[in-house]
Amino acid sequence: MIVRSRRTAEVQVPAQEARRCTRCSCRLSRYNQHELCGSCHRSATFSQPPASVPEDVCNRHDVRHALSRRDFGGVCRLVREHGGLRQEDMAILTGLSQSFLSQLELGNRRLTNIDRIVVLLDGIGAPADMTGPMLRLLPDE
Repeated sequence: MIVRSRRTAEVQVPAQEARRCTRCSCRLSRYNQHELCGSCHRSATFSQPPASVPEDVCNRHDVRHALSRRDFGGVCRLVREHGGLRQEDMAILTGLSQSFLSQLELGNRRLTNIDRIVVLLDGIGAPADMTGPMLRLLPDE
């Protein structure tokens, strides 16, 4: 590559070879610090095994209180905060979309479908005795 300067007519600058994504070989931005492009990096995130909800999270007083009020948006937010999870992690665990979980946490959407409620409760590992027999079957004694 040739760069023109005021002092010299032409200066020869060695051309730097463009960095490429190690997965798809597309050209990486000079601002990208990773070895993968954005698309491959995001898809690699989803291919990782999902994080799990720590067992003690559902036993916290504030989570139990939200469950007793059937405040599923609050439950999701509290489980995420106490469990160190992202909405994407919760989406993988529960089968609900990340955008729906976001709207649920903000209070813009409500979870009223019993099947989706059961999927959410199973995904976060809420004990059946905390959710009541109306929502889930209690295990046989």
